[in-house]
Amino acid sequence: MTVNRNWAAVLPAFALVLAACGGGASPTPTGATSQPPDSSPSGAAPSEAPVAEKCDGQDFSFQLSFIPNVQHAGFIVADEQGFYEDEGLNVELIPAGTNVDPVSTVGDGTADAGQVDYGQLLRARAAGVPIVSIAQTYKETFLNWFALKESGIATMADWEGKRVGRTQVGDDPEIIAMLASAGLTLDDIETIQQDFAIDSFMAGDVDLATGVVFFHPAIFNGIGEFAWPDDFNVFVPEEHGAPIASQTVATTEEMIETNPEALRCFLRGSIRGWQAVFADDQAAVTDVMKLVPEGAIPEDHQRAAILDVLPIVGDGPDDDLLKIDRDQYVETIGVLEDVEFIDPGINVDDTFDTSIYETMGPLD
Repeated sequence: MTVNRNWAAVLPAFALVLAACGGGASPTPTGATSQPPDSSPSGAAPSEAPVAEKCDGQDFSFQLSFIPNVQHAGFIVADEQGFYEDEGLNVELIPAGTNVDPVSTVGDGTADAGQVDYGQLLRARAAGVPIVSIAQTYKETFLNWFALKESGIATMADWEGKRVGRTQVGDDPEIIAMLASAGLTLDDIETIQQDFAIDSFMAGDVDLATGVVFFHPAIFNGIGEFAWPDDFNVFVPEEHGAPIASQTVATTEEMIETNPEALRCFLRGSIRGWQAVFADDQAAVTDVMKLVPEGAIPEDHQRAAILDVLPIVGDGPDDDLLKIDRDQYVETIGVLEDVEFIDPGINVDDTFDTSIYETMGPLD
């Protein structure tokens, strides 16, 4: 699934093709060091907490990273349960599909905001696309690489000479960084374009396959031939030299400058949505399935997969959901510069803006 990755694989099990994962005035201030304005939107003194202002029914579009599924549960629940409407927004959730690139749809203003991987956001900014992160969906990566334990592939050094499946079109910074931790490079492995489902892995076409937490654990446990994770050695990037920040809620600098109220309303509604998912994950799946294309993803798979999604979103409804972790962004930039995924010299505080989160006011 993309979550802002340009996955090229086909989902044979689901009979779907996976999607590909303008300038504006720069807001002031940007970055995690930004401070709330001298007064809140309601005119409160700086020492007072921001007051939540409702929006007035304006339209707001949000680009998803794939077809609707449980990785988007908080946003879908917010829409289905009326949290966005309560905030005064008429939100359109835009599914990704073939030839849909969330970086482009957000960057050119087709969508007001969207789900963009932080690494892709960095590359987009380097290319002159004025997008920034205003929230962070996942506190941990959704990606992994896995091999059967019986294969003997137990360490990064064991990757040498192996066939490594990949689903992304373009570079895999996580693979590059993980290999570097073992003194290896891409020249030391054979990369093979795999299908997103497990057909190529089960057929023995790859020794290691790319996995995501909101698909593969539930698939393996559902088919019953292998148990996840007991029968696998799972390589998580953070544990192998590749602590790379994952999915963001991204928007343009111009949107922050011209319509911060809508962004605040959207974030409040979204956080309320994720809180509701933590409170009743199975009810959330019922809402998600209303948007899943008919026959695309089995409901029992989604009921299992939601249990793998929530731990990377946060520790529970009282966690700082969607809050940006600046230290994680700093670490990500360092890793990506080291493996030459991005050019050196990026100022981390230019890549995100916390002013919307800091001034959105209480959720209730």
